[in-house]
Amino acid sequence: MDWPRRRIARWLAIAAVALLGLTVAVWAVLPNGKLARVERRADCYEPARQPPVETLADGRKAVRLSVLLWNVEGLPWPIRSGRDPKLARIADWIAKRRAAGLGPDILILHKAFIPAASRIGGVADYRSILPGPAVDRPRHMPIPIPPAGHAEGGRWWKGEGIGKWLDSGLYIATDLPFLEGTRERPLPAYASDAFYADSCAGYDCLSNKGGMIVHLAVPGAPAPLTIFNTHRNSREPSGVSIARAEAAHAMQTRENDALLHALGGDGAMIAAGDFNNYRAGDRIGRFANDPAFRLAAKGSGLRARAAPMTDAKAWIDAYDLLGFRSSDALRIEPLAVATLFDGKNGPRLSDHDAQYIVFRLSWRGNALALPVAVPRCAA
Repeated sequence: MDWPRRRIARWLAIAAVALLGLTVAVWAVLPNGKLARVERRADCYEPARQPPVETLADGRKAVRLSVLLWNVEGLPWPIRSGRDPKLARIADWIAKRRAAGLGPDILILHKAFIPAASRIGGVADYRSILPGPAVDRPRHMPIPIPPAGHAEGGRWWKGEGIGKWLDSGLYIATDLPFLEGTRERPLPAYASDAFYADSCAGYDCLSNKGGMIVHLAVPGAPAPLTIFNTHRNSREPSGVSIARAEAAHAMQTRENDALLHALGGDGAMIAAGDFNNYRAGDRIGRFANDPAFRLAAKGSGLRARAAPMTDAKAWIDAYDLLGFRSSDALRIEPLAVATLFDGKNGPRLSDHDAQYIVFRLSWRGNALALPVAVPRCAA
């Protein structure tokens, strides 16, 4: 081999070693999607931690439930840095409110990808902390058929087709007990499922997004309360074309619908999430086509109003929204809504504001309460 060829071969070898070293270095600092995951299920319930039952003027029984929805921006390094102090302030604020008996009764989180985010529920001393799909959980529900060319059109430099690095980042935390399954109602108290691997677009594909359902027992209530939580594909932040992001969003909407259909989403429900449909108001899917489904939107002052999915003002007023539907047995009404930590009502601690909603749940005074899945805690 002559000298020029030896030089070229040597430089190619050096470049290959350098590239391998860079790959190893990058891989070593990539986030570990399993480190942050927290799961805790209470084996008993404490009556003192349950919201009190009141009797309304018309004889109906009722409780008030406060729900906090917060996308805490718990993104890992190298995507984001310096989040730990602000996440600690979030956890501390919630813990102090709960210690003072001010709730929230139900905490719903998104983007809780790192330990500082996933431990918020533990710091706040919730008895049950339930996560969404894990980083390595495949889809268990029927797999949808993507639009022609969607799977083939993925680009690895946009985060597509290289696997999941993070879990769903979803959490529901509460002191309310789970419902006891029966022969007539053989549903799990808690379940989650990931979106199909190709039902995503752009950088959103790096996390194993999906949906989760929890069936809770409200003190004295004759019917379950279903809590639904999800995080669907973003639009511009995904880094791909609007058409591709919208196609992924539509697939995920249908997959959410399948999960709700299979796991008892036809009763009284509070549905929360970073739906990422503020630009369209979610014109497709179960919620859009359910005339009983409403958004807990801002009214005058702190008063809440029940708004249809087509209410443009509701989507403009809040980046993240909670929706709800009543059943024949359990009526849900939003009483108050507040946007917190938005730079006006508290300092900004995330790129999403916190949404705090107070609901009233009511039922017939002579209705029998459902049994719960866990016993009362010993005194």
